[in-house]
Amino acid sequence: MSRKPLKRRVSERAIHQAVIAHWRAFGVPGSLVATIPNMRAMGQSGLTPGLPDLIVISPALGHMAGFLELKADDGHLSEAQADFEALCALRGIPWAVTFGRDQPIRQLELWGAVKAMVRQ
Repeated sequence: MSRKPLKRRVSERAIHQAVIAHWRAFGVPGSLVATIPNMRAMGQSGLTPGLPDLIVISPALGHMAGFLELKADDGHLSEAQADFEALCALRGIPWAVTFGRDQPIRQLELWGAVKAMVRQ
């Protein structure tokens, strides 16, 4: 009997680090992908629960900034994060939630912040 190899859970922190590293390596000129330092915002002065992980500025987004929420494959949005998503939708602000390591890279490609990778 053969066993399937166990798939290790990739933490949101590792995903976050990989996404920033990818932008640093493949970011398009005139773009910015930056961390919104808001982890564990529960009740801390100056922090706001529900803010996304990254702010994205790119030529393709024009005068708009986009917001990217990073989740592990088994992650889910908190109520505060869903409220922020709804506010962005109401105001026409680009916002996306992504899962795992590959989805945020694809979203950055769609928003024109990183060079598109050739996929087989």
